[in-house]
Amino acid sequence: MEQIFLYAKGKRYSYHELNNASIALMQKLPPGSNRKVVVLASQPELYYLAFYFCFTYDYIFCPVNTTDSLSLIEEKLSIINPGVIITNEQKIISQWREKDQVYEPVQLPSFGHCFLCFGEKEYPDNYDTEDLRYILFTAGVNGAPKGVPVTNTNIAAFTDNLQELFEVEETAVIANTFDFSFDLSILTMLLAWNNRAAVAHIDTEEPHNAFADCSILCLMPSMMRDMQQKLLLHRFSPSNIKHILFCGEPLLLTDFYLAQKYFPKASIYNCYGPTELTIYCAACKLQYPVPTSNGIICIGQLNIGSKAYISNATILSNHHEEGELCLTGEQLFRGYINVPNSERFFEFNGERYYKTGDKVIYNREEDLYYYAGNIDREITYYSHQRIWKSGRRR
Repeated sequence: MEQIFLYAKGKRYSYHELNNASIALMQKLPPGSNRKVVVLASQPELYYLAFYFCFTYDYIFCPVNTTDSLSLIEEKLSIINPGVIITNEQKIISQWREKDQVYEPVQLPSFGHCFLCFGEKEYPDNYDTEDLRYILFTAGVNGAPKGVPVTNTNIAAFTDNLQELFEVEETAVIANTFDFSFDLSILTMLLAWNNRAAVAHIDTEEPHNAFADCSILCLMPSMMRDMQQKLLLHRFSPSNIKHILFCGEPLLLTDFYLAQKYFPKASIYNCYGPTELTIYCAACKLQYPVPTSNGIICIGQLNIGSKAYISNATILSNHHEEGELCLTGEQLFRGYINVPNSERFFEFNGERYYKTGDKVIYNREEDLYYYAGNIDREITYYSHQRIWKSGRRR
């Protein structure tokens, strides 16, 4: 039986099919040094194919939302400067025609018909693409997109920490409930790709989902609540679910109880991290008594290789520290593509730190961090503030 990589819209795609489609795609790409592959499609399977292709054949994965406005899409494309765009979106094809750019229909084995869009000539990048693995976007203060380049080095450090959480078997099926422009979707695909396991695309509006096959859930707490309201949680098999990773939002104690109610045999983890720190940079396996602060569950310890600086720190009555979380380490990206002099970075003791904009409470005795809300991004840094490194060791 062929090993399955993807369940999507009632179909199954094997690793063999992904590889055949990737080879066909590679044969269509023009020669040149521009390895950036933008995928912009209403078919979710094309995003999974692009991920597999890029991570297997050393291209740079650049997912862009079809729900973005055309002006925002064009702005992102101008920042990326892609070598190729994989699309089935007519609005992109129309724009390409109007600009007299090159587009080519292509039939990819098992994945059907789509278009490849190319520039007529290759333009040099105005940023370093060395070692890049993917590019995502976050919104700045004024809503303008900021390009976040993540390298193979970042991914390697993240993967080392990911493997510390739990073992993923080849028979595992990881549920992806995230938008493709959100780095947590990359988490689900990495879990599958690294372990020869499968990923299931979960669309709550799509009736043909592989709910019952899933053994690992990756989701935001609000998504779980939404699925409960839509009476969808019961579609997962409680006996199949081994692990649940919560990411992307503060996890409430009530969320933990809800997860336990539906999936009593699952190990539950709370993960934290901005896109700039490669998916997540702190994690906590939840056990009784569940550590909380003001009803919000602890985000745990920093990943190995990460280091924190508590800015504007104040000492609380329980001797814990409260302030803005600033981070450095192997998972930290090297800077925004289109904002080279971002004020989110600063130097301390010869190292470059990133201001997350998130307030945390730090329990030094237990080496645990608690999310305490978002704070003003305009902050003054003082010399008396403390710096702590994760106390964990391999």
